[in-house]
Amino acid sequence: MKTIDIPNTDLTVSEFCFGTMQFGNKVTGLAIDELFNAYRDAGGNFLDTAHCYSVWIDGQTDGVSERIIGDYLRRHNSRDQFIIATKGGHPPVANYRRNDNGYLAPYRVMADIDDSLSRLAIDEIDLYWLHRDDPRLPVGEILEMLETERKRGRIRYYGGSNWTSERLAEAKQYATANNMTGFVASQPRWNLAATTEFYKKEKRQNPGILLTANNGDVAWHTETGLPMIPYTSTANGFFARRGEAPKHWCTQEGVARYQRVEKLSQELNASPNQIALAWLRHQAFPVIPILGTSKVENLKDAVGAANVSLSTAQVNWLRDGD
Repeated sequence: MKTIDIPNTDLTVSEFCFGTMQFGNKVTGLAIDELFNAYRDAGGNFLDTAHCYSVWIDGQTDGVSERIIGDYLRRHNSRDQFIIATKGGHPPVANYRRNDNGYLAPYRVMADIDDSLSRLAIDEIDLYWLHRDDPRLPVGEILEMLETERKRGRIRYYGGSNWTSERLAEAKQYATANNMTGFVASQPRWNLAATTEFYKKEKRQNPGILLTANNGDVAWHTETGLPMIPYTSTANGFFARRGEAPKHWCTQEGVARYQRVEKLSQELNASPNQIALAWLRHQAFPVIPILGTSKVENLKDAVGAANVSLSTAQVNWLRDGD
């Protein structure tokens, strides 16, 4: 894998990030080291987790994934080999921390950072994501809270996960006016299967939802150059499963895109997943897809997308067709 310098930071990260949401439930035991080692050996250095992982799994609590990363870093003495990103400020769900003053209240986020630093067994979080936006709060209050944590030396940089481009633009404006770096990246759900038909099903007004980057968001990122680090980058295996599953990605337009992916994969001797990931990497702004696989063979296939080059014409054809 190549490396990418995230603008306005001193972070140099691998071109694919490794997401660890499934660590502690689908990924346990020896498989943990096998996956981490395979990612590291392929040139990967960018790990993504969250304070809430995986509270929604029966019998689990929050922080499982963070503890697993901390344990791996300790056992392999490898803190300096990885850029660590984690998320906090998640809305309340069953068996998870509640706060009547809002999930982005300063002391709520401060408590999340306390927990994450302890679980990861690190002194500073390289990239801290707000897991959701809370539009009830002025964006300036949110940035001031994050700046306080940065100045305390607990986080190096910060970004927004599941934030609309409208709120990201507000944050950018406030940061510029107040001489702040501000958000250095965003983390929405986005992939080649996200189509106009799919967007029509999205309800973006609810800040607690998973937000898929739409055409307007992509246009804003293109204009501003703000990096995107998207999750669900292969549409939950949509491209690996011949465009048949999972069903919520199977719009008429999505299936047509899969058919173009399959045709190009045969021409370039690459897997459909690799074509879909290469499409993300060949945008007009920096995109660092998150790989969330639980199998080493799937991880190796995914990072193989680093060797796939697409022309501008191929990128546009995959999206729009003839």
